Amino acid sequence: MPSGRRSGRFKGPRAVYVDDPFKAAGISDDEDSSKLESLVKGKKKRTQTEDSASDNEFVAGSGEEAEEDIDEEEVLEDDPEVEPEEEVGSEPDASDPEEMEIDGIKNTPKKERPGRSMSQQYDANFKKRRADGTVVPSDEETHIRGIIEPRDHLSKGTYYSLTFGSDDRDLMPAVHFRMRWNKGIDAVFPSRFTLDDMEKKPEYLYGPTFGVHPDDVMRESTHGWDWYYDRDIGQRFRKRQRIETIEESLAFQNYLPQPDTRKHGILLGPHDNQQVFELGYHESFDFGIAWDKPGSKADESKTGTKRIREGWMLNIGQKAHCMAWAPNQNGTTQYLAVAAPITEDQKNQYRSEESEPISSFQPSQPFPSALQIWEFKGKPSGNLTMTLDMDSKPRLRQVLCADWGDLRRMVWCTLPRTERVEDEEEEKESIGLLATIWGDGTVRVLDIKTGRGSQETEFLKIKSPAFEARPASTVCTCVTWLSPTDLVVGCGNGFVAIWNIEPTSGSEPLPYFYRPIHATYILNITSAYPVHPQLIVTVSMDGETRMWSALDPIREMTSTGRMRGASPHISYSPICQSVVGGDENEFARIIPIRRFFTTTTIARLSSIVSAMAQCSTHHPCALFGSAAGEVVGTNPFRRVVYNKEQIWQQIWFTHEWIPTSKTDTLGISRFLDGYRAENQKLATHKLYETNPVSGMGTSTVYEENTHVTALGWNPNRHCAAWASAALGCGLVRVEDLAV
Repeated sequence: MPSGRRSGRFKGPRAVYVDDPFKAAGISDDEDSSKLESLVKGKKKRTQTEDSASDNEFVAGSGEEAEEDIDEEEVLEDDPEVEPEEEVGSEPDASDPEEMEIDGIKNTPKKERPGRSMSQQYDANFKKRRADGTVVPSDEETHIRGIIEPRDHLSKGTYYSLTFGSDDRDLMPAVHFRMRWNKGIDAVFPSRFTLDDMEKKPEYLYGPTFGVHPDDVMRESTHGWDWYYDRDIGQRFRKRQRIETIEESLAFQNYLPQPDTRKHGILLGPHDNQQVFELGYHESFDFGIAWDKPGSKADESKTGTKRIREGWMLNIGQKAHCMAWAPNQNGTTQYLAVAAPITEDQKNQYRSEESEPISSFQPSQPFPSALQIWEFKGKPSGNLTMTLDMDSKPRLRQVLCADWGDLRRMVWCTLPRTERVEDEEEEKESIGLLATIWGDGTVRVLDIKTGRGSQETEFLKIKSPAFEARPASTVCTCVTWLSPTDLVVGCGNGFVAIWNIEPTSGSEPLPYFYRPIHATYILNITSAYPVHPQLIVTVSMDGETRMWSALDPIREMTSTGRMRGASPHISYSPICQSVVGGDENEFARIIPIRRFFTTTTIARLSSIVSAMAQCSTHHPCALFGSAAGEVVGTNPFRRVVYNKEQIWQQIWFTHEWIPTSKTDTLGISRFLDGYRAENQKLATHKLYETNPVSGMGTSTVYEENTHVTALGWNPNRHCAAWASAALGCGLVRVEDLAV
């Protein structure tokens, strides 16, 4: 029987060191070599062919004499070609059940690693799980984030702990809102039944307050505003704002978009019987009459039947840059703030020949601009909610003019504020604090007040605001509120600043927080108020979306997947305990704050997302607008509670604008309504369709006046279903979406 081929490495004496620790311990080198040689004695038997050679020829021609000092153990571990061998023909050990001799041929499993039984190999192919269903990680497995992957088949308790948290303050709000907003009737828009029925169901301690103790919420709404009513601090804060009255003609000539005698054509109604209406500058009309049949208005008062559509259409003359509803309004009167810049022809009057091109990274010239406050009336329609009062037309209540450039951003202080006796004693009615960012790159806080019982429009000129600040060598780009006294502002250089708006002795207020968070221009910013007000989420122009803590932004910072095309729309939903925002191209996404590394798609539009409504604290529904003129609503809370739930979305309306050849018309806008809810399908639309002729990718380019520029939910509880949409043609649509 030919002998088995031995290893090609030269088996010579080992190198002898001066200080040998094994020899000092009494371990003989010869014993180790004999034991090792019994385990390693060449390779397995193979048939002799022309390639085979004798042992002496193999050793002589191997050319490996220089490796005689290599340890045999290193050969076994490092060289993959060297395998443990056994002498052919040796008797197998009867005690080893894995070694058997069949007809003189020894059978040894080829894929078996030494020292590993079949049971261990069998167990390695299956993941071990704990009692709660979570996978037990092996010793060789490496975890990067240190958190269980939510895509695994987990129990509901484990999934809730990963998504909302393990504390009662995190789980109770999730259960509280799951009982209310996880119904089929609220799959798209909030229903009036759920809004009115919220008071009848059992309340959890931390449920209605989103995880904050009710005593803390009450303390913030009362004692948190003591500084504003203080005779020293509050009086100095209010006196800083200086406002004077101006003529109406001056406001329309310089600060508002130039009025045009031509009217805007509107085509709306049922798809098979649409009607044409004309709307002038700063006019409004009830667009529900397009669905009314002749004589139905009189029959409604007798029978009490509800109209098919109810809503208002406004014409502000220019596309709105921003729009927001005033919070803390408990009465029937609601206020909508809209900012529309002046036309380019009006701006050319203030430009000089040496002026530099307008850049978002630099302050613009101090163009005139104005803030419009529109008043809407509501009427009770249920136990808690109100609907729009169609008998009272909306009117322009106040116009605030300034010479600080275009008004680019505005955010009301939505933090709760309890009414006091001092409010009733003042001559003017307080609407709230409004944080604004203007074209000159400065953030300003305005204390908005209107005359009590006034029926005429007030035209005012702001000489100085209640608070203003600007960081050095950059501009402010976005703003949000952290508390009744703190503002967090994003800057054009990637820094984030936090100011306290209380008056100080210094001439210029300095931020108590100013650190770099991004490498470039910050597009939007929001905070996880009220349960985690220290957590701030920012999105920058480079596509990065980051969540960081204002207490320690260096260590406590995380980010989600980077977008190739940055979306500036982002808002925190306290009901979902997640961040809602736009994604690449035509998608909308939701990001739980406890799993910020994951992104879930919740809606898809036919074009890029151009607007998004700020998340409401009274319902989880979200609104998204696109460049194609469509507004889509969805309820992402269903996907947050159960990650395999189907997402439904519905188009509120679709807007399309085209120019016209008529001399007395600026253009015609067509509205399409009556869309039904549908399941979200990612493959329904394609952003880039292939041209069948050239085979190249194509995309649709829409008219500039078609797209949606701003969206908003009413933050007040009894009007939580009121929604507003501003369009590029200068129209504003307000409607109650409660079904």
